[in-house]
Amino acid sequence: MLFEREVLKVSFQSLMELYEYLSTQLVKINKKVIELSWNEKYLDKVRLLRSVPGIGILIAMELLVELPERERFKSGDELASYMGLTPSESSTGQDVRQGRITRCGNKRVRTCAVEGSWVLITKDPFMWDRYRRLKAMKGAKRAIIAIARMLMIRVRRILLSREPYRVGTHRVISQRFVVSKV
Repeated sequence: MLFEREVLKVSFQSLMELYEYLSTQLVKINKKVIELSWNEKYLDKVRLLRSVPGIGILIAMELLVELPERERFKSGDELASYMGLTPSESSTGQDVRQGRITRCGNKRVRTCAVEGSWVLITKDPFMWDRYRRLKAMKGAKRAIIAIARMLMIRVRRILLSREPYRVGTHRVISQRFVVSKV
């Protein structure tokens, strides 16, 4: 082996064993999540969410499990705010300054939305164009967060309307499906 000292060899071997163990556990957990997605409670919703480029079974299940009460949000903007995908704001008199995202809400769900957005912009020309324009004005990080916000608004619409994602859709969707209080 490449290690001159026995201590390094033993440490490396321990790390490799830990890596193999954790990899095996991850595979088992992923299989359980996939099995859960076949449950009648999730099956139709997972199919709808998988119509979105960038959302597979694991991200769909993360969204469904962590955001089970999507109907409680009156609009997609409320959901995006709940997830921490909206900019913070500092106002004094006439000046209004927007800062970083609020980061409230579930970090794993927000991460899934951002990761899914990276794939989405490669598959949907409208989203790619929007990302490209935002990137030129605000930078890549802010642009992908804006796309993630748009994605979550669309995810809410998909789940409420029970209609699959349509690539290239460019209509305003944040105000379309406002849920009224009963």
